[in-house]
Amino acid sequence: MADIDVAGLRASYAGPHELVRTSDGKTLFVRRWNPASEPDVSVLILHGITGYGGPYGPMIADQLSAAGFGVFAMDLRGHGLSDGTRGDYPSSARLVADLSATVALAKSKSRKLVVLGHSLGALSAVIAVKSRPQDIDGLIILSAARRIRTGVYPKPSAKAVVKTLFGVALLRGTPVMEYRRTGQLGLDDPLFVFHYSARFYAALYGVGALRVIGMLRDGLIDSPNLKFDQKLAIPLLVGVGEQDELFSAEAAKGFCDGIDCDDKEFFVIPGARHAFFPQGSWGPLVSWLGTKF
Repeated sequence: MADIDVAGLRASYAGPHELVRTSDGKTLFVRRWNPASEPDVSVLILHGITGYGGPYGPMIADQLSAAGFGVFAMDLRGHGLSDGTRGDYPSSARLVADLSATVALAKSKSRKLVVLGHSLGALSAVIAVKSRPQDIDGLIILSAARRIRTGVYPKPSAKAVVKTLFGVALLRGTPVMEYRRTGQLGLDDPLFVFHYSARFYAALYGVGALRVIGMLRDGLIDSPNLKFDQKLAIPLLVGVGEQDELFSAEAAKGFCDGIDCDDKEFFVIPGARHAFFPQGSWGPLVSWLGTKF
């Protein structure tokens, strides 16, 4: 893994952004997309594994800001232009604190805040809703489900298995576990992350890293951080690409159906994949935002 001058890249970034100073002295980077006039509603995007906030500009943020919504995209600690060891998270408590501070910042900029979690960001989004319910007015989950398509994750080599066991047992904070799946993007982007620590998985999924590996192998994500302890009291929108490489429309619909919420909607995005969405994909999402908020 090449060393990246995160602080230098962050200092030279000229686009709209916010900086969140954490209670343990780190800086989190939050991109902004500003609409033409002061927004009444903002959307906070929480990115998927390996990624960061930047690619969500052309993916969705540009369209949302053009429709009049304020948009923020947080780079998780150890990702993008945020401080922290690449591919590591110190603890679940630290993740909650980072998300809470970022939610508070985004909510301070407009009257209402909707959190959007994409892929692994669905876990972050659920954690955020549980941690800061007073600040979050709506939830969008994209490209996520409990059941994974067969064959998405290749069978690991014997060397990879040994490295994984070594990382879980002895190097919990060292990013030695390579993330690989069919169709992954960002291979030519130095800000993407492809190696993770055992405690990163433990923090995001809320269970031990070996259990996470078992979930991915078995194709069923049984994470407490993808569940709500009580009825969800805010509007929920769940969407999935018609050609999503990880999750079928049926699996995403089953995930949506399993959430106890009186105000929820589900939609399938024609021609979309896990992290690729054709022009015009966001009409239903923009309409939902306009209707609900």
